[in-house]
Amino acid sequence: MVERMSRREPEGNRATPHDTVDAIAKSSRRKAFPLRRVFLQQKRGDETRPGPLARFVSAGDGTGLLLYFLALTKASQEPWDISLHSAVWARALDLPLPDTATARGRVSKAWSRLADRDLVVRARQGRLARFTLLREDGSGSPYTRPECAFVNVPHDLWTKGPVESKRWYQLLTLPELAFLIIALSNLDDFSLPVERGPDYYGVSADTLLRGYTGLQNHDLLVVRSNAFTAPLSPTGLSYENRYTLKPPFGPVGKVSRARSRAR
Repeated sequence: MVERMSRREPEGNRATPHDTVDAIAKSSRRKAFPLRRVFLQQKRGDETRPGPLARFVSAGDGTGLLLYFLALTKASQEPWDISLHSAVWARALDLPLPDTATARGRVSKAWSRLADRDLVVRARQGRLARFTLLREDGSGSPYTRPECAFVNVPHDLWTKGPVESKRWYQLLTLPELAFLIIALSNLDDFSLPVERGPDYYGVSADTLLRGYTGLQNHDLLVVRSNAFTAPLSPTGLSYENRYTLKPPFGPVGKVSRARSRAR
């Protein structure tokens, strides 16, 4: 009589999304990943134009934005490349059923969008795809370590959250994540008129409004209404919102001196 061999369940627990992002963050040996400001906004002389962030927001591509940020976290040294199975990225992003073809397909499409935006370049490494960072301005230029004009995005985005079961990257909506990155590029008590969002960052006023309101509801942002002299206003006054990030993303400890011009 031949005994049937039973399939043994693997010992231990499978890695969770939290385990996976913790491992990615730990492997970088840093507490934050750098992001050049040209990803948000690009200046040429007196002209200001939006950076690649605008395309993520207009396309509603939260998955692609988080995947890009994971790539910047993981690829922390030369040759600035990463090569992990698509199921690992899917699990890190907390996609449903990460080891299925559907989840892996979502990851593959997100990588393709990053390549189309000239933020990464794809190659093969055995059976895995290898992705190498390109410069954050979307120019297709080779990536180098930022030395000036960059934002440090704390790994608290991956490793912290308001409750044990959820991290910030899992909770923040795309408008909230976009406003967080913009806020990280500013000092404390900064001004950002939402109606200037399209000019400054290629992000609509409605998106910025939803972004800062959401961060305020998450207790990550202080919003202060400030009155200032406006000679051409009916009341002689006008008002602006000023913003300061709260822990774990702020405050910076240095107050912005930029003020709205009277109008």
